[in-house]
Amino acid sequence: MERYYAEVLNYISRSVGCKEKAQNIVQEAYLRILNHKKNNPNHDSTQQRALFFTTAKNIVIDQYRKKRKVTEEAELDLIAPADFEPESKLAAQQQLKQLYQCIEQLPQKTKQAFVLYKFKNLSQHQIHRK
Repeated sequence: MERYYAEVLNYISRSVGCKEKAQNIVQEAYLRILNHKKNNPNHDSTQQRALFFTTAKNIVIDQYRKKRKVTEEAELDLIAPADFEPESKLAAQQQLKQLYQCIEQLPQKTKQAFVLYKFKNLSQHQIHRK
């Protein structure tokens, strides 16, 4: 199998476009084949070259699928973030209601200063002048 290493490496390098990634993939393929041979001593080893190529190619495909799945999940978050789920929306509304109730319980001047500072983005100096 060692004699096919360079050939498989060149093939995978062209597929993934990165020599380092290709080396990692080919090494992983080599290890998988060795483990398979160890666990299956009666395995037919006449097609080692084909097995090496196929194993390496399957690893590339698996990595592509994992990457695509992560990307799709991230895109779904962009399309429909968790904030738009009914439970999240209800929880946010309840928190907002509690906040308003707390603000209403403040003394008038404190409430006015809080609203001007937090909601109108006025500085303390600007609030003092009002």
